[in-house]
Amino acid sequence: MPRLSIESSSATHVRLDGRELTYFGGCGYLGLAHHPRVVAAFADGARRFGLSAGASRETTGNCVVYDQLELDLARRLGQPAALLTPEGYTANFVAAQALARERQVALIDERSHPSLFDAARAAQLATHAFPHGGLDVLERQLREHGARAVVMLDGVFPTRGEIAPLRQLAQLTAEHGAALLVDDCHGTGVVGERGRGALEHHNVRDDHVVLTSTLSKALGCYGGFVAGPQALIDAARAHSQAYIGTTPAPPAAACAALEALKLAFDDGALLEQLRQNSAQLRVGFHALGLPTPGEDVPVFAFALDSAETMRGLHERLRERGIFAPYVHYLGSPSAGNFRIVVNAVHTRDHIAELLSGLAEALDRSLA
Repeated sequence: MPRLSIESSSATHVRLDGRELTYFGGCGYLGLAHHPRVVAAFADGARRFGLSAGASRETTGNCVVYDQLELDLARRLGQPAALLTPEGYTANFVAAQALARERQVALIDERSHPSLFDAARAAQLATHAFPHGGLDVLERQLREHGARAVVMLDGVFPTRGEIAPLRQLAQLTAEHGAALLVDDCHGTGVVGERGRGALEHHNVRDDHVVLTSTLSKALGCYGGFVAGPQALIDAARAHSQAYIGTTPAPPAAACAALEALKLAFDDGALLEQLRQNSAQLRVGFHALGLPTPGEDVPVFAFALDSAETMRGLHERLRERGIFAPYVHYLGSPSAGNFRIVVNAVHTRDHIAELLSGLAEALDRSLA
């Protein structure tokens, strides 16, 4: 399919080819990228700092908003310390380079985001995959490598609707003296009682666990971060070239993220609305015979019998004014799949409109 170019957007709609469509894509789970307070904070930050920090934070590129954002992230996520990175992809490089000072081997769930594999190899860690969910294989690998190892995986596997078994993994890695790195880009702000992510979901607070994540999904901003023990953060700040040698995200983006954190975590209203919307879509998907995520994740992924059938469904939904992404992306089946996302700002009517459109389009596509 041709690459799409969005002409304008809100949290619930996009303009494509001159038409406004109700949008069920992306990763803006809390709808914060368009929230007036977040946009205003970005504009104020741009007026105060301009568009770029212009240099590494360890030379002349540091700003007080970066320092404040690191403190706020650590406090709100229940972590000892945090370090900002240019984006989520880079966060894994920063963490891996810090861990490589004491570890020599990376053991990575085969379904994890490619950035974990790239980061481990760039840090010159000997890299081995283990089968998705294969804790028996991982245990054998840990018996071989022990304290030389760091286990890496996603906290949430969004298109599979799974939250990683982090309690078991934390216990297993602790038993063997290994570290555990959790990339929680799709969990931060979304899962856990207060939205703190997959670690909160499993009540994991072990001091050998390192968290990486992004500011660009549920928080609707830009940048990434590493969080965990103060010693690990200090090592990353002092020794990671992926941190030291890069320009940080724009200061205005950090100003926006400070406001987004308040909206995401102060009262829990957006998270509650997201879960209500996910529940409504789950019920509707079940009635249509479509698969639903196994956990409370707002990503509803499915594939039909052929690429031709899926293209037809996608186009029929667009005819009705609904954009439900049919994508070919990392980890997708060869024919692609639908990746439908509900967010906290969708209304009940938006979701009902999607379900009605799906019912009609599926009848026509499968006839």
